[in-house]
Amino acid sequence: MSILFDASLVALHSQHSIQSQDLWEICACAHDEGVDDNFSTYSFDDFLGLAIHLFITTQAQHVRQQIALKLHKFGSAIVSPLIKTLHQMQTQEEIQLLVQQSLDRLAPHALIIGLSQLLEHEVDNTFRTTAMQRLMDLIHAGDQTVLLVLPKLVSTKTWRLVKLQQLQEIPYPIFNKGYQNQVFSPQISDPIIQNQQSCSTEKKNDSDNKFNLCRVK
Repeated sequence: MSILFDASLVALHSQHSIQSQDLWEICACAHDEGVDDNFSTYSFDDFLGLAIHLFITTQAQHVRQQIALKLHKFGSAIVSPLIKTLHQMQTQEEIQLLVQQSLDRLAPHALIIGLSQLLEHEVDNTFRTTAMQRLMDLIHAGDQTVLLVLPKLVSTKTWRLVKLQQLQEIPYPIFNKGYQNQVFSPQISDPIIQNQQSCSTEKKNDSDNKFNLCRVK
């Protein structure tokens, strides 16, 4: 985990908002699609898998659209299946659009957690480009509520990928100077560290100025 990783904060923002009514509607769609199972024994993960299965395999547009409206309610757990679907169903325009809309409906914190978990557990970098693009879009949006907690929500691996991506975006030749000094833990250049140190820096500058004035006299 990154230096500032906060497990309790991750647990808080990983929570889903799926309700029993949503699950009932998913089951109804499953029955319409010929899926006959004992849904009363289903766990959260089972319902998530069922929703994704119906979303991808159904031939009925209204069923796919109805399921799509439920997907973001699964919270951070839905991010990995959605990114994989986005990558694997590139020729299916309707699915692509609905997946993008589902990702947009997710709370930023839940999206960050889900993207970090995907990046942490992938072994062949198949989905890295897609996941990193989403993550960097959140960072570039400049929402302070996102930037301040970002190091607390992502793994060490994800944090390193973010820092490397930021270095790659620095125009040459400035990049070389930044690359020589690259580090993969939160530094003063990070928003959360900047905010914490700005006040102390101002106080120090005031003290230095007063000292210099006294010395001149």
